[in-house]
Amino acid sequence: MTQFPAIMAVITTFWVLPALAESVAGPYLAARQADYMGDFETSARYNARLIVLDSSNLSAMESLIASKVAMGDMKAALQISDTFVKRGARSQMVRLLSIAKAVNSNDFDAVLAQLEAQKDAGHFLVDGLIKGWAMAGAGKTGAAFDQFDELARETGLASFGMFHKALLNLVIGDYQSASNILADLHESAGQTTIRGMRIRIQALMMQSEFDKANDLFIKSFGDKANLKMAGLENDLKAKRTPQALLIAEPRDGIAEIFLSVAQILSSEQNDDYTLLHARLAEYLLRESAEATLLSAEILSKMEQFDLATRAFAKINSDDALFGAAQLGRADALSQNGNYEGAIEVLQKLTEIVPDMATAYQALGDDYRSLDRLEDAVGSYSSALDVLDRQKASNWTLHYSRGIAYEQLDDWENAEKDFRRALEIQPNQPYVLNYLGYSLVEKKLKLDEALKLIEIAVSLRPESGYIVDSFGWVLFRLSRFVEAVPHLEKAAELMPIDPIINDHLGDGYWAVGRKREARFQWNRALSFDPEEVDAIRIRRKLLIGLDDVLNEEGNNPLELSKSYD
Repeated sequence: MTQFPAIMAVITTFWVLPALAESVAGPYLAARQADYMGDFETSARYNARLIVLDSSNLSAMESLIASKVAMGDMKAALQISDTFVKRGARSQMVRLLSIAKAVNSNDFDAVLAQLEAQKDAGHFLVDGLIKGWAMAGAGKTGAAFDQFDELARETGLASFGMFHKALLNLVIGDYQSASNILADLHESAGQTTIRGMRIRIQALMMQSEFDKANDLFIKSFGDKANLKMAGLENDLKAKRTPQALLIAEPRDGIAEIFLSVAQILSSEQNDDYTLLHARLAEYLLRESAEATLLSAEILSKMEQFDLATRAFAKINSDDALFGAAQLGRADALSQNGNYEGAIEVLQKLTEIVPDMATAYQALGDDYRSLDRLEDAVGSYSSALDVLDRQKASNWTLHYSRGIAYEQLDDWENAEKDFRRALEIQPNQPYVLNYLGYSLVEKKLKLDEALKLIEIAVSLRPESGYIVDSFGWVLFRLSRFVEAVPHLEKAAELMPIDPIINDHLGDGYWAVGRKREARFQWNRALSFDPEEVDAIRIRRKLLIGLDDVLNEEGNNPLELSKSYD
C-alpha cells in the first residue's frame, strides 16, 4: 500500500485498513448501483473502499476520479489521476485533468508534450485550441496565432479559431485587433454569447471607447443586464477600464475552451461529460463564478440537488452572478422538497436585491407549493410592483397570482389576473385552459369556456390536461357523447393521472358504460388522488354517480338513465 501514498491519503478518509479483510462483492455492487443512480458521494465512498481492498482496480479508480470531479473536489481528483497515470492507464477524462493540472502550474511545455504524446486521443478542435494557447504560454506567440489561423481554415471551425485569435490579441494588449475580429464575428454570425459580448465590450473599454462600448452594452443587454453584468455596467458608467479582464493570460484562454464546451453541451444528455468541462473551467478560472454557476446548473439538471445547492452557495453576495446563483440555489432546494429552505434563501435575496422581480416570483411559487396562498399572492404582487416601476410586464406572474386567488376562492381577482395575462400574451394555451376550466367548474359562462378551451386544444393538441378540459366542459354542458372521445384521448395522453381517469369514469357513466366507468374510477383510486377526491370516488363506486350528484344537491345525469 505504501507505493500509493497520494491515493491512500484520499480514500482512507472513508474506510480504515481493517476493511482489507472484507469481500469486494458488497462494495462493488454498491458502487455500481450508485454509479447507475448518479449518486456521486455514495459512488466515491464505495469505490474508495474497493481500492482499499484492491489497489489494482483501475475501473474503481476511474469512477472515483469522476465522482470527485462531479463533487468539485479537484484536489483529490488530480491526486488519484496521478496514480491512475502512473499505473499506465489512460482515459479521456484523466488526460484532460492532467492537461488542466499542467496549465494551472503554467507548465505549458508539459501541456504541449502531453498533446503530442496522445495526439490521437482527444478531440481535434479542443486539442487544437489548447495547443494554440499552450504555445502562447510557452512564449511562442507567433506560432500560437498560426495555430488559430490554421483552425480557422478548417470547414466549420472558422468562428472558433478566430474567436480565440481575438482573445490572444486581448492577452498581448492588441485591443484594436481583438475588437475588429470580435465585431466581424458578431456581424457575420448575427449573434454571439453573453460572455463573448462582454469580452467585446471590455476590448472597447481598454481602448477608452466608452461611448461605443456603452451603446453596444445597451443594445445587447438592455434590462437583462441586472443579474450578470452589474460590475461591467458600473465600469461603463464610471468610464473606467475594467477592473478585471475576463481573458488576461493563456490559462484563461484554455479555461474558456472548457467553459465553451460545457455551455455547448449543456443542452445535451451527456451530463457527466458536460460537468467535467465545467469543473475544469472552474478549476482554471481565477474568477470562477460563471463556471461555478454552470456546474451548479448542470448538477441541478442531473437532480444532484445537495451538490447543486452547495455549488450555488459558493458564489459571494458581492458577485454580479449572486442573484442568479441564489435563484438556482432556491430552485434546487425546492426541487429536493425543502420548500422552507428555499423560502428562506429567497426572502434574504429580496432583502439584498429588492428590485429583483424573479426572486419575488420564485418566492410566490414556493409559498403556493406549501399552500400558503395569501403569502403567494403577496409575493406575486411585489413582483408585479417591481415590473410596474420598470415599465415591464409578465403574463406568467398574472397567471400564477390568478391561480393563487382562485384557490383562495377569490374568483373576482382571479379572473382579472387571467384576463390580464391574456392581454399580455393573447391565446396563451395554459391561461386559456385554466380560465376555461375554472369557468366550467364554477358553472359560469360555459359557452365562453368552451371557446377558450377549443382554442387551447388547437394550440396544444397533445396536452392531456387541456384535452381533458375540453372533454370536461362538454360533459358539463351535458354533451356526454361528444365528451367521451376527448376524455379517452386525455387518458391516453396522461394514463396515470387520477383526475383524468376519474373524469373518464364519469363520462362512461353518463353514456351508460357503467362497467367501464367503475373500472376507470378504480384506476383513478390506484393513482393516489387527493383524499377529498378519493372519498368521492369511493362513494361513486358504492352507489353510482347519479346518487352522488343527488346527495350533493345536483341534478342526476339524465342520459345515463336510458341505459342499463
